[in-house]
Amino acid sequence: MRLRTSLAGLFAVMLSATLMGACSSSSAPDPKERVSNDLKSADIKTVDVDYDRDARVLHLKGSVDTPAEKARAEDIAHRAVGTAGTIANELTIKGANDRTADDWDTAISRELNAKVNNDRALENRTVNFEVNNGVVTIKGEVKTEAEKDKVGDFAKSTENVKNVVNALEINPRMGQTGATPSRPVPIERNEHPDPKTNPSRR
Repeated sequence: MRLRTSLAGLFAVMLSATLMGACSSSSAPDPKERVSNDLKSADIKTVDVDYDRDARVLHLKGSVDTPAEKARAEDIAHRAVGTAGTIANELTIKGANDRTADDWDTAISRELNAKVNNDRALENRTVNFEVNNGVVTIKGEVKTEAEKDKVGDFAKSTENVKNVVNALEINPRMGQTGATPSRPVPIERNEHPDPKTNPSRR
């Protein structure tokens, strides 16, 4: 009887701990909210924070006064996120030529798309590049880790790229085609009908 009581008590404790853990994890603050609050506490109020939950990438956008403030904002974000995500620091320094930055981003995107399209090993892969102020975020699916690294190297070796966030996912079935479609059955036609068997023709 005591053994049953002890087991029942142990089960109740374990169940309670599990429920408490679930509640605490569900109530855990979103990384976006945490970083936003920490930046405000550090008197950095001109930074927009955007969190891509699927890719686990936290984007810092907007403009700051100095390079030191840009670095400090990224450090704050890293401390808040830890190993739970990646930081994409897309902040610009006030007074920088925004038009030049946009031109660079366009050129980077164009070059990266060309590199992937011209690589036969990456045919039938889904690779998307998001470029903002020289920061390249790569999303989509490839078949192997080597392909993921290859696309990342494409971005790192491209001129005017400041940082690369490789959020590509590995899908071993990527690029496989389904069953071979059946060929249509040709319709038999009498191209040269015999006039004797076709009275309508003379």
